Amino acid sequence: MISIIAMHAFSPIRNVSKSSEVFNKLRTAIWSGELPPGTPLREARLAKQLHVSQVPVREALLRLENLGLVVRIADKGTHVTKLTRAEMVQLLEVRSHLEDLAFRLASKRLTPEIEAELVERLADIEKTARANDHFAVAKADLKFHQAVWKASGNPLLEKTLDRLCVSVYAFISLQRHTAHEKLATASHEPLMDALRKHDAKMISKSIRDHLDPDLFIPASIAD
Repeated sequence: MISIIAMHAFSPIRNVSKSSEVFNKLRTAIWSGELPPGTPLREARLAKQLHVSQVPVREALLRLENLGLVVRIADKGTHVTKLTRAEMVQLLEVRSHLEDLAFRLASKRLTPEIEAELVERLADIEKTARANDHFAVAKADLKFHQAVWKASGNPLLEKTLDRLCVSVYAFISLQRHTAHEKLATASHEPLMDALRKHDAKMISKSIRDHLDPDLFIPASIAD
């Protein structure tokens, strides 16, 4: 009798290190502004430039798409994410509700260790702000929120917020950098106070204020 294993057609095992390397290079290039919003990303050209086959490039682009850093449009190919003001307002509406939930859950699970990590993240935001580095501030800001999402204890909520927000942080920091806008960061202290006090109403208000579209969205982003 032929075993089930013998009948099954397994796909070949491939080395994924090249895919990860391509992913890291492209992600860094997007964050740094080397690949601006709207830049077309053609598999064949990237493969030639990076001296790899198109397979790891395709895999890397898929990972970037899952993070929201690139978009794939039928018959138009893949481009670095570019958002309009209207699209960003819609994203903030959704994010506000999800962040509210994440902060409420995190406040119930707040431990001295989690609080210490969040305080450290806030210090990173202040440090990078003093250096007037838009991209570093955006990364530090994102890491603070990611720490809260993780503290919520809900992996699905954490992944959903990550998928929703990563591209927004990258896009906003790039826009502010390109427009030479004065670096200004929204205060996170009200959020920390609300977490420490386990106050649901205070959390909701802090989230609304923190994600106010008029303050959060750079003036350089048009409809």
